[in-house]
Amino acid sequence: MPPRKTSTLKLEPLYNVEEAAALLLHLRGEGDQEPPSTEAGQRWLRDGVNHKGFPHYRVGRRLMFSEKDLIAIQEEFCRVPGSYRRPRRTTRTTRRPVASAA
Repeated sequence: MPPRKTSTLKLEPLYNVEEAAALLLHLRGEGDQEPPSTEAGQRWLRDGVNHKGFPHYRVGRRLMFSEKDLIAIQEEFCRVPGSYRRPRRTTRTTRRPVASAA
């Protein structure tokens, strides 16, 4: 009898909202400063799930994020400081001529 094939599928660890917010801060390089709380990050994640379509899982009533989800969120939705400002609008020094109704 040939040996049975077994699946080597590994389950990814899932992180709750609090852990995911702390991990995203760490991935962005802001985890070294140890913010007093990650409540703003948790709110941003919840709003992103509800309004922007962040990748996530729902386990019961809880929001859970895998490592792949967090990397996708970081790449698609986290802005690099200084890259999201619109350039200033240039002002015109001369006025456009008004078309006369002849």
